[in-house]
Amino acid sequence: MIPAAILYPALFGLGAFLSAFAALSIASRRSERRQVASDREGDLRSDTLVFLIRNRSLCDRLESFASQEDRLQKLVTAISSRFDHAETLVGPEQDVRAISRDGLLQVVSEVLPGRVRIKISSRDRETPSAEDVHRLDAIETELETLRANTEQAPFLVWREAADGTPIWVNRAYLDEVAKRCGPDRSLSWPLPRLFPDLKRGAPKRVSLTDERTGDEDWFECHGAPVGRDTLFTAFDANAAVGAERRLREFTQTLTKTFAELPIGLAIFDWSRHLAPFNPAFTDLTDLPAGFLTARLSLVDLIDKLHERRMAPEPKDYKSWRQSIAELEAAAEDGTYSETWALPGNRTYRVTGQPHPDGAIAFLFEDISAEMALTRQFRADLETSQAIIDSLGAAIVVFAPDGAMIQSNKAYRRLWELSEDDALAGTTIVDATRQWHKRTLPTPVWGELRDFFLGNDGRADWSASATHRDGRALACRFLPLPGGTTLATFEVQSAEGAARDGAVLRAV
Repeated sequence: MIPAAILYPALFGLGAFLSAFAALSIASRRSERRQVASDREGDLRSDTLVFLIRNRSLCDRLESFASQEDRLQKLVTAISSRFDHAETLVGPEQDVRAISRDGLLQVVSEVLPGRVRIKISSRDRETPSAEDVHRLDAIETELETLRANTEQAPFLVWREAADGTPIWVNRAYLDEVAKRCGPDRSLSWPLPRLFPDLKRGAPKRVSLTDERTGDEDWFECHGAPVGRDTLFTAFDANAAVGAERRLREFTQTLTKTFAELPIGLAIFDWSRHLAPFNPAFTDLTDLPAGFLTARLSLVDLIDKLHERRMAPEPKDYKSWRQSIAELEAAAEDGTYSETWALPGNRTYRVTGQPHPDGAIAFLFEDISAEMALTRQFRADLETSQAIIDSLGAAIVVFAPDGAMIQSNKAYRRLWELSEDDALAGTTIVDATRQWHKRTLPTPVWGELRDFFLGNDGRADWSASATHRDGRALACRFLPLPGGTTLATFEVQSAEGAARDGAVLRAV
């Protein structure tokens, strides 16, 4: 087992070391002062790296490999970052020569009795210049920068050889291997391919399933060619996938809701062409679905509705075109709402509502039943009004809050009121004041107010009053269901008035 503290530098450093070695070998011959510094750095500054392997153990190596476990495995890791088929180079059956993928290095594996000698050297043997030395310093600085950047990257980055073997990975990739395959597996080389089916090409969304928990993680992956290798990146796409899933569910819910709405819905986009519509719209307009899916304009739709007598009939073509323009302008402001009375006792309420993107939604609601009920209610009111108008007694009805809700012609004649005065905001208090002005003094009106305002023990009662013109009035007050009160006033005959007067004198 290779400790993490050892393997991680091997993964991120040894491959880079061979890259630097290609440039270092170019600068092998320097001035005397540079040569002294180079000698202190050991074998890292020589033209050729030599490794001796005996019995599958690394015996001769660079200073940087001193006192490190599993040296042969780390050598394979370093070689595989620049050369293909690193295992065959370390343990060949015969002499092998190979060129690195970038063409800067060459490796020679010599099979000797009981051992294998590996030589890694640069293919460029030119005499270095001062410019080469500065270029080397720039390469080393850039190497450190790239190494720090890839280590801190929050997304997966890795490089695969032509056969699919990972030859370089970043810290995020190692963490993902440890998460899915265990910490031990992330410390052995070669690392597993987390995305074995991934190829070069356009970005692709791939999921990884945790075998222990069954949780599924999504990644947005992209592969770019780098020579004969492929550099892959994988970004966490869980948030995007979750948002898309919620959007699909929300869209399905809206679609199902719109499909079940009894109100017809038709949406015109910014160009005023019909986009989505629901089945209720098809049913209400009697238009075939195939016709509606042809991206009709608003003018075409209204024209077709006119043909089928499903829209109010215009007086002339000019007024019809003007009504279309007004309809569109009103819908853009969210103020369009009209009631369309159609043949066959059908009535539609049409409402236009604007949307932020310039679209307009039209709602078609069948209110035929509501209008029929309203007409029936109005007819009942007219009938009841005609009935009470035909009665000789003066009748008035007050609501629980004291407002007058109905009276007849005899009532208005008796108290000398117009039809508007009888209902325009008149209350029980206003009515008793009018009665008081037109009758001789009597406590009846005060008692009536007490009777009306009382909540307990309300029972019908009668009283008499005398009009200022001398007519005797028989008054009756009856509580009705719902808290309303009925008051009737009947002018008595002369005999009845004399009899009531005798009763009052006797009392």
